[in-house]
Amino acid sequence: SNDTHDDIVYRSAEGYNLQNVVDESTTSKEDVLVIDQDLKGLDFKLARCCSPIYGDDVFGFVTVSGGIKVHRIDCPNANQMRDRFGYRIVKARWAGKSEGTQYPITLRVVGHDDIGIVTNITSIISKENGITLRSIGINSHDGLFSGTLTVMVGDTGRLEALIKKMRTVKGVKQVTR
Repeated sequence: SNDTHDDIVYRSAEGYNLQNVVDESTTSKEDVLVIDQDLKGLDFKLARCCSPIYGDDVFGFVTVSGGIKVHRIDCPNANQMRDRFGYRIVKARWAGKSEGTQYPITLRVVGHDDIGIVTNITSIISKENGITLRSIGINSHDGLFSGTLTVMVGDTGRLEALIKKMRTVKGVKQVTR
């Protein structure tokens, strides 16, 4: 059956623990997830499939090993999880503020292969406060280019603003997360 496969998938990412990423010397940070109304401080991990960040609508998924994986509501795997493992899904929402924590987000950009388009995109990112570009990869074929950019960003508000600006670049057709 497929069940054993699921266990392996979830366990493979088990080493990634959000608590360790947050700088422990500053415990005043209230970047917590509230699970099912009132559970705080539960061990949770951010799902790699949809990379939730502070401010996203999320839900929790109880893993085989007993931790909680946090997924975006619009995660590509959400429907399958609801259908097959509905009993493992818990409500989750962000509490406190996302002070100082940055999340890696990968954006896909598709556009015309215009001169300077990559420079224009990267310069927009460099001007944004609180956003850093971590990596960029570009493929181009038949006058079209598709790029993946990984940026470090603190919350959805900043991310939305960046995406809006990137969409205004001449030649950019779409920017998706």
